[in-house]
Amino acid sequence: MEKSEAQLIAAAISSGDRQAFGALVLTHQSAVRLVIRRWTGGDEAWADDLAQETFIRAYHGIMNFRGDSKFLTWLCQIAYHVFVEQKRKLRPETELTDESGLNPARGLNLEADLAQAMACLSTMEQAAITLCFQNEFTHGEAAKIMDIPLGTLKSHVNRAKEKLARLLDAWKREG
Repeated sequence: MEKSEAQLIAAAISSGDRQAFGALVLTHQSAVRLVIRRWTGGDEAWADDLAQETFIRAYHGIMNFRGDSKFLTWLCQIAYHVFVEQKRKLRPETELTDESGLNPARGLNLEADLAQAMACLSTMEQAAITLCFQNEFTHGEAAKIMDIPLGTLKSHVNRAKEKLARLLDAWKREG
């Protein structure tokens, strides 16, 4: 008989059951990798590295899971922190806008233009818009994942939407 997610979590917390945790990883690894892959702009190798670090941290911190959110939300919260840490190590946060010399999206291909425009958002804005619109988390779940107040999450989403609209304006005019 297969154990429920709650039973697997309980076994992993109470006795450090590696098999139970492995079953949880199998259940959620695709969803976690998808979220991270979107944050990394499709860089699969980097996303896989971040996902591996996420699951290592989750295993070591499983006793901190309180059950006040979905287990996937908790995993994505860890993934978000891993992503932000790694991104800061790779390059300092620089927020680009068309006022700072960015060449606005050129209207050649929506997918390429969107990727270019997304790269111009701050890390927080990228994460917020990706969680809410590409991964379809609720605003409340996204705020939990990012460990920020709901109002702050909504501000990041609104700012990101405004920037994306401005940057993609060329695509709309030429399309």
